[in-house]
Amino acid sequence: MNNGETLTFSELLKASTANLSSGASLSFADIFVGLFATLICSLIISWVYRNAYQGVLYQKSFNLSLILASLITTSIIMVISGNLILSLGMVGALSIVRFRSAIKDPLDIVFMFWAISIGIANGVANVKVSLVATVFLSILILILTRVPFRQSAYMLIIKFDKNLENKIADLIKSSSSKFRTKSINYKGSSVELIGELRLKKGIDLSERILSIDPTIEINLIAYNDSILASD
Repeated sequence: MNNGETLTFSELLKASTANLSSGASLSFADIFVGLFATLICSLIISWVYRNAYQGVLYQKSFNLSLILASLITTSIIMVISGNLILSLGMVGALSIVRFRSAIKDPLDIVFMFWAISIGIANGVANVKVSLVATVFLSILILILTRVPFRQSAYMLIIKFDKNLENKIADLIKSSSSKFRTKSINYKGSSVELIGELRLKKGIDLSERILSIDPTIEINLIAYNDSILASD
């Protein structure tokens, strides 16, 4: 290739083919440094995932997969880096892979993408980028998962005498910042109310309702996701 000329696609293929058979190889030190940096970063990701997890069922296998995904990605990037033929072949090979495991928590996708990104960065010897990004994202995620952006939401199920309906409605309204009725069932003189609400800070709704009538049946079920978000 002459200086100032642009390589055609066929010339790029020929150059990649030449690199495939006679290109410079990575030293053992380069491979060790890349994999060791990935291991350190992925262990930090694993620790952050365990401490920031907010789902219902924590899976140790998914946490372990974050570490392995980073290391495998680094190995793959080291192999295909700077070689068009191997890059195209790897894309074709990965296109037939189908992942069947359902993601139970949207944040899991973020951690998986984070782990793969670290693997890519260390695979092309950008160790500084991977380390700085890992520290920065770790601090950010730990802070964001501990900041209460809104009050806790609850599902309210309450059974009471029909004569107390107005008192119960007024008490719920004064005790909650948001309330949405889902259903009301009448059976004789008995009323069953089901609704979603957010309690005001420091309010014990159960104690307030039972002070009206100790025979009232009340259940408060805590939510772990964002209801009433559309209001």
